[in-house]
Amino acid sequence: MAKFCANCGSPLDGAGKFCPSCGAQVMEEAVQATENPQSNRREMKNSPMQRQTMQLSQPQPAMYQNAPGQCVPNAAYGMGMMGAQAFNGEHYVPDEGIQEMFFRYDNRLNRKRYIMRGLAIGVAVMVAALVVGVILAMADVSESTIGTIGTLIGFGGGIAGLMLGIRRLHDLDRPTWWIAGHFIPFVNVALALYLLFAEGTYGPNQYGPDPLEGRH
Repeated sequence: MAKFCANCGSPLDGAGKFCPSCGAQVMEEAVQATENPQSNRREMKNSPMQRQTMQLSQPQPAMYQNAPGQCVPNAAYGMGMMGAQAFNGEHYVPDEGIQEMFFRYDNRLNRKRYIMRGLAIGVAVMVAALVVGVILAMADVSESTIGTIGTLIGFGGGIAGLMLGIRRLHDLDRPTWWIAGHFIPFVNVALALYLLFAEGTYGPNQYGPDPLEGRH
């Protein structure tokens, strides 16, 4: 096994106590290198520090993009990330009052709220139409007037239903214009089923915080 000077790296004579090149004293614990330098390289490659360096130099999975001190999901795997990041850290605020619950198109609406509010609109329209019809009939109002008032009641219920549908689309990270599918035959059936059964986006998306945050 060959020895080398720890001071200058020159080869040493096995019996000598001083380096012939620089004159430094040869210590027994001087760094030695084997005659086969490839083994040293293999040992270095398998060292923990070398393995960590190799892991850091390898490309990360496509699902994540490394940024200093954080892991940010790749936009290809999620909803519009620019919009979603705008709502990070914000919490979903439940609606309060009739206007916020039924006559707004911003923010998101999960499946349970969508179904329950849709049923509430249907019941309210039927009860209102029945009560108003009875009152107008007792007041001896013409049938055309009763029909007009009934149409207005139905129109108000329809507007509220469209607002719910838009917010449900937002929960699915779909654009507002998809609501136009309600006016297209056959497409309206598929859209209604989609809104009823599709699971909303997990976490915040470009339309707002998750309505089910902490309950998934």
